[in-house]
Amino acid sequence: MKIYKFFMIITLLSFSLPSCNEFLDEQNPNTITDKSFWKSEGDITKGLMATYSVLQSSNVIGSSNATSGNVLSDIVTPNPWGSSQLELHNHYVTDVNSLVVNKWHQLYTGIFRANQVLENLQEADFPESFKTSVEAEARFLRGVFYFWLATNYNNGSIIIHTSIPRTTEEYYKPISPKDEVYALIIEDLKFAQNNLPETKSSSDLGRATWGAATAKLGKLYLYEGMFEEARSEFKKIIDSGLYSLTPEISWNFDLEHEFNSESIFEVNFTIVTNPPQSSGRASSIAPQEAGGGRSIEAAYNFIELCKKDPIDPADQRNDGQEYSVRALATICFKGDEQIFYQRPTLDFPFIVEQEAHIKKLQNWTWPEERSDGRSGINERVIRLADVYLMYAETVLKTSGNVTEAINYINMVRQRSGVLKLNEQEYDVNKLLTHIMRVERPLELFVEGHMIRWQDLKRWGILKDVLAELSQIKYRAFPDWLREATPEDLNDPDAEIRVQFVTAYENYIPGDDNFFPIPHQEIITNEMVGGN
Repeated sequence: MKIYKFFMIITLLSFSLPSCNEFLDEQNPNTITDKSFWKSEGDITKGLMATYSVLQSSNVIGSSNATSGNVLSDIVTPNPWGSSQLELHNHYVTDVNSLVVNKWHQLYTGIFRANQVLENLQEADFPESFKTSVEAEARFLRGVFYFWLATNYNNGSIIIHTSIPRTTEEYYKPISPKDEVYALIIEDLKFAQNNLPETKSSSDLGRATWGAATAKLGKLYLYEGMFEEARSEFKKIIDSGLYSLTPEISWNFDLEHEFNSESIFEVNFTIVTNPPQSSGRASSIAPQEAGGGRSIEAAYNFIELCKKDPIDPADQRNDGQEYSVRALATICFKGDEQIFYQRPTLDFPFIVEQEAHIKKLQNWTWPEERSDGRSGINERVIRLADVYLMYAETVLKTSGNVTEAINYINMVRQRSGVLKLNEQEYDVNKLLTHIMRVERPLELFVEGHMIRWQDLKRWGILKDVLAELSQIKYRAFPDWLREATPEDLNDPDAEIRVQFVTAYENYIPGDDNFFPIPHQEIITNEMVGGN
């Protein structure tokens, strides 16, 4: 049941460039303007909620982020009809690509709204406790929006706005260097961390907390290779006692267990408001027979990874199961007997070259005849399992303590009935490789804000991964897929498939790790176009 709902308001709240002519001397007294708004705590709260609502945007944590944002990585592939997604997948990214353009505009919309809240908050005579609380939330959101811009565009060098632009000079600003951008993000997140509460009341679930700010700060440090600092932030979350892993991993992807013990920050979606603040993820990813567009598929190598996730025979949840609990919560395999849209997958149609359906964060429990495909399932931006795995990585990068790192990895594995790692089989480098190539993709498949692509970039392994995957040949069978054997390759009747070939050929390390600044920004902002 939804307890807290984000909503959009008409923010009027937009600025206008100077005009030479005044067409009207009188204004309708019933018209809401920026002078008549922002007068009460309720007005400020509405502005803050409008800032939160940007998180629901398609290219932020909505459907395009889930689809287009993941085709850049090694875990999904797009279908042929998605030209924008094919560009991204094949690493031929232009400055007019719809994801590149829309993500930029939507994130800057969030920054503009956060700045509106911050500026008007200080101009009114509100209680200091209210001011501090709202400022912490607005700066958290601004810091997150800037973090996502900096990790996706122009090597982190982007445009900084910390106030509402009212003149041409304030609006058209030059690009700031990466170090200035990151200094602002850290300043915002630290202010939020120091002033946000540890928990929120049931009526305010979904709003930022101390844990959300701490986790995002830790992730920023991790992405920048500041492992000691990242380790410290993640340990604060672990030691706080505020969070715990859910008994079942699937609780992080359904309607029934939203805002659970594992959730550190999640974006609220709902289909019960009017207009509904729903997600298009389901309609984008579900098969056509379930009202979806089937825009992406689990890549063959990821399907094989799921199949190889070793189950713990001592866990009774694995009785009679061929695949692990987390694999079964993530995808359903061609030819298995999982229930998917009210019937066994064995009876569900699979088209040519399709080997699995994505289940995670999908409406697969709904009746097949439901055709709108919209979803009210919340998107968990960051959860404790992610923190455990990042903490294990920082431990290996700092102290090299394999025992401590494996302890946290095994907590994540054990929760899903996966066989625990044997410490004797790993050294630091082998365990780091396991985290990169096995644990994080299996646990966090298509979650959060482009997690897998960001991981591959920061590790510097994307080119090697694509090279490896482009060489793997698979043989298709009537009901399953497997890696081809030498005998298969010599069989003239065998159907052999490959993936990621064009992606490998096109990807240039460094050059293709960031999106370009959108073309529209370049041609309209001479301060950018001249750089």
